[in-house]
This record gives sequence, structure tokens and C-alpha cells, in this order.
Amino acid sequence: MQNKLVPAILIGGTIGAVIALADKGTRQSLTNQVQNIKEGNTSRQPSKVNQIKDEVLYWKDVIEEIRRKNPELEQSIMDAKDTFVEKKNNRKISGPTHS
Repeated sequence: MQNKLVPAILIGGTIGAVIALADKGTRQSLTNQVQNIKEGNTSRQPSKVNQIKDEVLYWKDVIEEIRRKNPELEQSIMDAKDTFVEKKNNRKISGPTHS
């Protein structure tokens, strides 16, 4: 049996692109972007991918800083998580109680 995933993804992407280009605003925006790239007029704004990456890295650094400065807080959070998991597992074992 041949792998059909990649062709299916390519066909789905092509169909999605055709549907997206059915909108006149999308076509005009794409045309303007391609024209700007050809003319060398690139946007100075960071791309959405870079913005998301920067945001994730920022929050990762914040969490690491909190962990370094507050090991007791991290331990308290882990203890609370373990308590909730334990209570959840006990309910599954004993089953629901109806009063």
C-alpha cells in the first residue's frame, strides 16, 4: 500500500488555496504582496511567526525565572497537582458516589 498522506495534503492545500483566492480581497492582497516583494518593498513589521516565537520565548524565560527564584512555589504547585491527580484517581477507583 502506497503512502497517500503527502498527495492528500498537497491536494487539500491546493483546493484550500483555490477557495481562498475566490475572494477578491484576498487576490488583491496577494497581488500587492507579490508586487512589493518584486520591487524590494518589504515590510518592516515582524512576521506573525516571529511575533509568536518571541512571545513563547518571553513566557518561557519568565517561567524559568520564577522557578529559579521561587523553588518553594514550584514545589507547592507540584504538590497541589499531585493532590488533584490523586483525588481524581481515587474517584475513578471507587466510582462516583451518589447521595
